[in-house]
Amino acid sequence: MGALNSGMLLVDYYRMFLADRDLEAFRGRLQARYNAGTLERILSDSPDPAARRAAVLGLGLEGRFETANSMLGKALRDQDPTVREMAEEALWAVWFRADTPEHNATLEGVREMIGAGRLDDAIGLATRLIAQAPDFAEAYNQRAIAYYLQGRLAESARDCRETVKRNPVHFGALSGLARCQLGLNRPREALDTLRLAVKLQPYSETLRESVKALEADIEP
Repeated sequence: MGALNSGMLLVDYYRMFLADRDLEAFRGRLQARYNAGTLERILSDSPDPAARRAAVLGLGLEGRFETANSMLGKALRDQDPTVREMAEEALWAVWFRADTPEHNATLEGVREMIGAGRLDDAIGLATRLIAQAPDFAEAYNQRAIAYYLQGRLAESARDCRETVKRNPVHFGALSGLARCQLGLNRPREALDTLRLAVKLQPYSETLRESVKALEADIEP
């Protein structure tokens, strides 16, 4: 039991995964011995970067939005750069399965349409999904992406705000909102948005440089 709680066994599973890159085997080992709550505790408390990396990988596979989202959001500020990078990937996975299986499948359809350049279809499907699942944050974010690609910046910014309202750790929506605000010639609003983003990802050199550049332009 102590090995479970400390993450020692989890680290062994993670090392096996690094050796064979068999994600399904890693998932099977996790499901046999760990639950999401234990993974969250290891991510929060373990001093071992390998244990935290393994916990992030596990939460990306098995974590529920209601609890894993905030824990993975905190991991964006982890001292270990690999944990931070893995947390970004895990968050996207959690966001895309945050609602019912049917709604998650619809969202995947929206993403595929965006990837294929079928932006009007993507916006239409996302709008229907939002009507059915008005609290599904990622549905708003995907529609924001489609609007942005069409050059509809005000509508994209609106959906970015709706995303962040439902998911305050959505670094993608904050980044998108800042781009829209800059495109709409609202640099002060963009600066405020980027400062929020830096609080989520304080180690991001890109974000810090963007803040410095805007501060130099509008707050000399």
